[in-house]
Amino acid sequence: MADPRLPQSYDEMMVARRLIFPPSTFALGKDFRPRPDDVIITPWSKSGTTWLQQIVHGLRSGGDMDFDDISRISPWIEVADALGINLDADQGWSPRAFKSHYSYIDVPKGARYIVSFREPRAVMVSYYRFHEGSMFEPGTVTMAEYLDGYLKRERGKDYWTHLESWWSQRDNPDVLLLSFELMQEDLRPAVVEVADFIGIDAGPDLIDLVTRQSSREFMLEHSDRFDDLLHRERAAAVGAPAAYASGQKVTDGSFDPARYELTPDIISAMDTNWHDSMGANFGLHSYDELVERQRLM
Repeated sequence: MADPRLPQSYDEMMVARRLIFPPSTFALGKDFRPRPDDVIITPWSKSGTTWLQQIVHGLRSGGDMDFDDISRISPWIEVADALGINLDADQGWSPRAFKSHYSYIDVPKGARYIVSFREPRAVMVSYYRFHEGSMFEPGTVTMAEYLDGYLKRERGKDYWTHLESWWSQRDNPDVLLLSFELMQEDLRPAVVEVADFIGIDAGPDLIDLVTRQSSREFMLEHSDRFDDLLHRERAAAVGAPAAYASGQKVTDGSFDPARYELTPDIISAMDTNWHDSMGANFGLHSYDELVERQRLM
């Protein structure tokens, strides 16, 4: 039986995560062999993955909402084995759609790929807020403690490697790059782009429907479809702490600035990482410059 108490430190949280999904699990996804028309949605965590899953599924299904967990019908490649999901099975709609957080370096090749980028500071805060109450007890792990561990991830398993790898594929016809912020400004053009990219002949009515069903308001109204049901089932099955009890991926966007404020040290570390990665390798000196490049693509 799962421990009813959530972890109360960063180290406890990491132990619980490894219990639910052992590191070896994530390597298994690399053996997946996709079909040429498969679509793999693979942003970095907290950068629009669930949003894109909803858009792609709405387009391929004509707006179907008859599912209990978006990741059951658009499976997460890295943990499919642990969840007992057969990645080779048909999904009932075409194209097949999958979720991933792999970089271009690691993602199984041979499919089509959709990646949305998001400003790194917003990503880190969103990650912390998602795990607070779902992977650790609120008030027991500070923002500074959490992000200190997050920023110490080894090269190759971090935000920066992921971003660099996908930006390097910006001219690849099998890769569609989007911006979380531009999608927030105006979602409909992104829905049109996705439809064209995945080969859906979508008329104005379907575009309007999917745009509405992918809005924050609609997804909040149907939040039970996006709250990691499969992960909660897995946590209970392996006797992990009460993880993902409130794993709500769709939020109302509100926040407490004082509580979630990044420290100067964290901001400095993130600025250094940007300079050493996107600045040094692509001449992009800020995330805003990347968004402006995307606006013109």
